[in-house]
Amino acid sequence: MQTTPESSPSAPQAAVTLAGKDAASPVEFIEFGLGLEMLLETHPVFTDAVKAALLPLDGDFLFELPVADKPDGKGRVAAVRLAYAGQDERRLCFAVLGEDGVETSIQTADEQPAHLKSFAESFVDVLTKIGAH
Repeated sequence: MQTTPESSPSAPQAAVTLAGKDAASPVEFIEFGLGLEMLLETHPVFTDAVKAALLPLDGDFLFELPVADKPDGKGRVAAVRLAYAGQDERRLCFAVLGEDGVETSIQTADEQPAHLKSFAESFVDVLTKIGAH
């Protein structure tokens, strides 16, 4: 009987979940999420792991905040810009670290609360204006 990586008992289990969790998830989300998962083992600071995971994707780190419902917990959310879904233009997405400090997810801007999405868009506008001068 042939074993596949999925059926092998020693195959590592991914701790990352992807937005949508279906075939429509951009491949860049998968790359970013898997890179982030691996880098969290060697980069104990979430921000450092996010920045390192963005390097091969030529993504932009914007900011990182505590998860709003538990500001003193381990949960974090990082806003980034990433070219994905076959587009050249960079779009907002978010890396979310769960309260357990292990589970991560990569989400689109539309999956975030309106105030966080608006803040990230404003942040990009400011950076764009600064860069234009």
